[in-house]
Amino acid sequence: MLINVTAAFVLDLIIGDPVFRWHPVRLIGYMLSFYEKLFYRFRRKLFGGFSLVLSALLTVFFVTLFLEYIKGFFYLPVSINILTVGLIYFVFCNRDMIREAKSVYYCLKENEIEKARVRIARIVGRDTKHLDERGIIRAAVESIAENIVDGFTAPLFYLCLGGVPSAYIYKTVNTIDSLFGYRNEKYERFGKIGAWLDDLLNYIPARLNLFFLFCAAKFRRDVFMTMRVHGKRHPSPNAGISEAGFSAYLGVALGGPSVYGGVQKGKPWIGENKLDRDELKDPGIILKAIALYWRVVTVTLVVFLAALYLLNLPVVFR
Repeated sequence: MLINVTAAFVLDLIIGDPVFRWHPVRLIGYMLSFYEKLFYRFRRKLFGGFSLVLSALLTVFFVTLFLEYIKGFFYLPVSINILTVGLIYFVFCNRDMIREAKSVYYCLKENEIEKARVRIARIVGRDTKHLDERGIIRAAVESIAENIVDGFTAPLFYLCLGGVPSAYIYKTVNTIDSLFGYRNEKYERFGKIGAWLDDLLNYIPARLNLFFLFCAAKFRRDVFMTMRVHGKRHPSPNAGISEAGFSAYLGVALGGPSVYGGVQKGKPWIGENKLDRDELKDPGIILKAIALYWRVVTVTLVVFLAALYLLNLPVVFR
């Protein structure tokens, strides 16, 4: 029933993503750490990475399938299933992302650059200790833009496509990529399968997000064209679309050279920006990015709920 996904969405808005030992995504992380120790021993790292992905996905599939089987014991009189709502709630990640971004804004507003560097490090993978104010703002906006797909659109898409098992398979792949999808000596080959699968699973949600962002941006033609043209410049086949849309809407250039693990990577600039790159110095741009984020999330939720209602999808909501 639609009430389950709506309840989970509201729960995420009110509570956010709690930190505790038995959090499902944290349990997935524990499982992946175990499988890493088991399969990283393989001489052929590519095969070891494949074995990790296969083992992790089978484990998550059978566990969530079992939870689907027993969910009938958790219905309330108002047709809300407590277990289903809880499981859906843990795959969304909206409130915490925005809370972290706002904390960066408040640090910059008070000219506390060092604190802002510490805060931004919580939501980005690049080195932050040498970022100036413009670099911090750019990193925050990019993280906000990318999180829409990973933290909401894609989980909701797979939830609608195949219920809780499908959503948690996506979340597992996304976690695998976060842990092992690095182009360094240790994980270049071991994490390749997980990174490739993450790109594959995000392909459709990222392109659906193009439409949602276009609607949220009040159907601005420049936003749409920038997403189509500049979205391809990003190293990721998916993340660049959302970043390009935010770039056009906010009038700033995103991307550019960044430092990862002490090594500078020359990423291309994204966006036909109205402001010069060196003028990205107003922390208020972070708040504008947050406002756009919530509009995109709202459009996404409305479209998916309407689709579920009209097409009667899928078993998790019956």
